[in-house]
Amino acid sequence: MTPPTALSSSSWKTSAVGLLFFLLTAAGNVASAAACMDTATQIPPPSRALAMATFAQQEHQAFGAQTMDAEGRLTYAGDWEAEDIRRAPQNLAPWQRVLGYWRATGVRLRGTDPDAAPDASEPQSIDAALSRAAVIDAPWSAAFVSWIAQRAGLAADEFVFSEAHADYAGAAWKAGLDEAAGRPTRSAMRACDLMRTPPRVGDLVCQARGIGAGYDTFERIGEVLAQRPTGGEALPMHCDVVVNVDAAGFDTVGGNVIQSVTLRRLAFAPGTRLLDPSYLPEGCAPGTTGAAVCIDRHMSRQPWSLLLQWR
Repeated sequence: MTPPTALSSSSWKTSAVGLLFFLLTAAGNVASAAACMDTATQIPPPSRALAMATFAQQEHQAFGAQTMDAEGRLTYAGDWEAEDIRRAPQNLAPWQRVLGYWRATGVRLRGTDPDAAPDASEPQSIDAALSRAAVIDAPWSAAFVSWIAQRAGLAADEFVFSEAHADYAGAAWKAGLDEAAGRPTRSAMRACDLMRTPPRVGDLVCQARGIGAGYDTFERIGEVLAQRPTGGEALPMHCDVVVNVDAAGFDTVGGNVIQSVTLRRLAFAPGTRLLDPSYLPEGCAPGTTGAAVCIDRHMSRQPWSLLLQWR
């Protein structure tokens, strides 16, 4: 075939490869969608999924039980990441708990080492202040999920322990493609479309962050995840652990949500309007987002479109 004159040879090859990749990925998505729904509706969550949910709930309580309602409002304030409060004498302070989460990723925050002996030449308060500052500076939501997964008994070949949500989300996406193609995979999770698949307790629900990022659907996130190597270019994301599911929606627990471990209510079933990124508060209409009445104060209204489902 002779390439069209409007495209250079290299551009034609790039376009052809891109089209082939898209077709293969789309075929894999169709095949894995059936597995996603069958698992969601017919298979109970495995014991390690339930353990993840339990550990997430325990950390939520340890952080003072901060809670958001279905309208995205903070209804109860807990403890924040840099606080030194201890709710019981034997408990760790919030900043110490966050440093513990980082151990699961293998990343050492600059200026901190939770296992190091205190520097006798400096006051202990200086060491604590440096650690608390490091906790504030480094986003830790993915470290929280990694720590929860590690505590639940997942191994490194089943889950990518990372400070980036996109690393373990990418592994789950590729696991779904491998399943669809009949290839073996050790991944504990597969990627599913949250708009079409109800979550179970222990699953992870995710969204790509950033205004105008454009990654507001399962397919758009997947285009990046399928080609992104572990540790590759940043894809700002956030994931929560599902801890309860009912007919009207579900509850999740996430780390570094309003500087704490926060329980939030996501009151939607798959495919309902809250999943639609164009959904606006009541009384608003498209094109009126600048009006005072249309200022969106719903802190959970992100494009939740990706489900990481236990296989």
